[in-house]
Amino acid sequence: MSIKLLLKIMLTTVFAAVFTQTVQAQQYKVEFEPQRAELEQQITGDEFNDYLVSAKAGDILNVTLTPSNLSNYFNILPLDSNEAVFIGSIEGHEAKYQLSTDGDYIVRVYLMRNAARRGETSDYKLTIIKHAGVAVPVKTMHPSWDSDGDGINDCENDGSCDHTIDYTKPKTVN
Repeated sequence: MSIKLLLKIMLTTVFAAVFTQTVQAQQYKVEFEPQRAELEQQITGDEFNDYLVSAKAGDILNVTLTPSNLSNYFNILPLDSNEAVFIGSIEGHEAKYQLSTDGDYIVRVYLMRNAARRGETSDYKLTIIKHAGVAVPVKTMHPSWDSDGDGINDCENDGSCDHTIDYTKPKTVN
């Protein structure tokens, strides 16, 4: 075996050991009283907490996260899916989402990578309200945010999206 090959194998093993981290996850079944659940918890570093919500198509989830660390967000995703239907780091700490299918959904609370790498902690309050089959007005992006007319916010292309901006309102030039 050549020295170069042996060196590559050793470096790969070292990098794999250094960059492989155990992610701690907790899962909780949300119990509504009668349609509201309030949970207070804490996460640190790479931990995340999953809250299982059973719902029907047309139900609306109102989710609000009040974190002590502003790098603490939540996503909403169907159970057994890695594709989020709501991404808190883009859309903010509040969601009003009408579910499209019957089934179980996960509200996943996590720290952004910058805070997780530093081992930061966040105490948070998560409020989940489930409304049965009430129509919700759909938020639509104002056309001024889509200069090329492809239906995708221009900020998605250049990575400049900011959850503090209301993209339903006309774009203003400073």
